[in-house]
Amino acid sequence: MQLYFFWSSISMAIFYLFYLLLLRRETFFLVNRIYLLSALSLSIVLPLIDFSVLMPLPKMELMFSSLPITGNGKLTIVDEKNYSWLSTIYYTGVLLTSIWLLIKLFGVKRQIKRAESGSAFSFWKTKVIDQDLSNFSAINAHEDIHVTQLHTLDILLIEVIGIFFWFNPLIYSYSRSLKLIHEYQADDHAASFAESKRQYAMMLFLQNFKAGPILTNSFNSPFLLEARIKMLQRKKSSSYQILKYILVMPLMVLLITLCSFRSGYLNGGGTNIIDKAATFQGGFSAFSEYLLKNTRNDSKTNGRVVVSFIVDIEGKIDDARIDSSLNETCDNEALRVIKLSPKWIPALKNGKKIRSAYQIGLNFKSDNQ
Repeated sequence: MQLYFFWSSISMAIFYLFYLLLLRRETFFLVNRIYLLSALSLSIVLPLIDFSVLMPLPKMELMFSSLPITGNGKLTIVDEKNYSWLSTIYYTGVLLTSIWLLIKLFGVKRQIKRAESGSAFSFWKTKVIDQDLSNFSAINAHEDIHVTQLHTLDILLIEVIGIFFWFNPLIYSYSRSLKLIHEYQADDHAASFAESKRQYAMMLFLQNFKAGPILTNSFNSPFLLEARIKMLQRKKSSSYQILKYILVMPLMVLLITLCSFRSGYLNGGGTNIIDKAATFQGGFSAFSEYLLKNTRNDSKTNGRVVVSFIVDIEGKIDDARIDSSLNETCDNEALRVIKLSPKWIPALKNGKKIRSAYQIGLNFKSDNQ
């Protein structure tokens, strides 16, 4: 799980850095909104995808080990999960962030019902605007855009993602940038209801509105006000600036390449030929002895479980998975004993240690076979 969050955070950082450097000053507000939402979604999904099918394996050796275990007792699977203090902190954060989101939602509901004088905000399809405010038509047009463009969905999506990534400050950067884009879109439309953009900007600066709840699109957002006024004064981006977004494609290739390293299938040269395969300390006979000694078996089960795994450059077992299943009990036991294996001697290529893939077949046999 920690590795997933690491690569997901790396993806978020790269996408967001690209946005800050090249896109945030452009007036393609809708495109920027789509970019940020897509960047977040891809950052969550990409580390979950196994790109190993696209990469050549250094070498795969198929070995089989029979496990003739005697006795009539059924296998008892021991829960190997070790909830460390990091896990405790993480899930505590998830719980607290979830509670905080519920509190904010109840706060929105309460403030909609008890709208105060000077209020100007919207949530989902509900607009709360004090009709006594001057420039009511411009304010109403502003909130109309928030409603019709479904900006609340973006805010809620970020909030839900933030529950699971509460520790990542980039989530809050994405949230602020999306809210800014929402305001840019609404201001761009609402300014047409004022005499000029300058007059509309002056209204933003001088008029004292009641700020809405955190989860709403509030007309008066003090932390966003300066950026909104500056954007109103910017010229429309020229059409050729849209070409910047084409650069997202090589950025995607970069991120896919980085995520491929997570699976451990990339190696120098990209060829299947290696000088020396990874071996267990003492050879296959020693590995078979290790399996016989440490595997707990259900004597009533007969069949084979095929497990593939990576031997990394330090000889540690990584990315163990079931290639051919027998049943849940035997599958779990096969994975357990493989993951607990002592260090191997890593594979060599051009005199250097590299990762390599292995496939092991474990034959489970009862004593009467």
